[in-house]
Amino acid sequence: MRSRLLDVALIVGLVAVAGGIMWTLFNLGSSPRTDAPTPSAVSPAPPAPSGSQVTPVDPAGPRVTPVDPAGSQGEPGEPDVAAVPPAPDGEASPGGGEADAPGDEAPAPEPRVVPEGSVALERIGFSYVTGGPGACGVVLEAWVHVAVSRDLLAEYGCGAEVLVTLDDPAGDRSEVAGVIGDTMNPSFERTVNVYVGEDEDAFAYGLTTGVFAPR
Repeated sequence: MRSRLLDVALIVGLVAVAGGIMWTLFNLGSSPRTDAPTPSAVSPAPPAPSGSQVTPVDPAGPRVTPVDPAGSQGEPGEPDVAAVPPAPDGEASPGGGEADAPGDEAPAPEPRVVPEGSVALERIGFSYVTGGPGACGVVLEAWVHVAVSRDLLAEYGCGAEVLVTLDDPAGDRSEVAGVIGDTMNPSFERTVNVYVGEDEDAFAYGLTTGVFAPR
């Protein structure tokens, strides 16, 4: 009888120990309880990366500084001109105008003075004689006949004896005593072409200016 009681007590003790072990394992495997954050809790902002500057935000919104319409020193309604530094010499002023500076422009050339009855020519060229007649119906000769623009032809006419003074000598000549024997394209004005021989280098004479006068 006594041995049965001991067996029963031993079994009950084993069951109690097993139950305690199971309860401990159950509690260890369960996740711990955490309190939920309240609605008013605000998670902190993440740290800013190194090298950058973070400007704090005012929850009340941006602040606007009122502007005094009278300026800091001027009269009411006028800008404060003392706050604008003067512009250096030769540079534009901050107000949009240009600073006064001594002019560097070259003086305009003076008009050419020619004798009374003469004409200042804008161009003098040279052409080869061809052995044929010109617009005036005469056979053109080298260093004798000249072709003139139509404004000169209308004023002096065919056959007029003229003196052409060259600003740059051509063929060792600085003057040509010639006769009007031809004309040229209407696009030319105050222009004379001097006829030269076919054996001469007319292109080397180039273009020049001069004075045209009757003789």
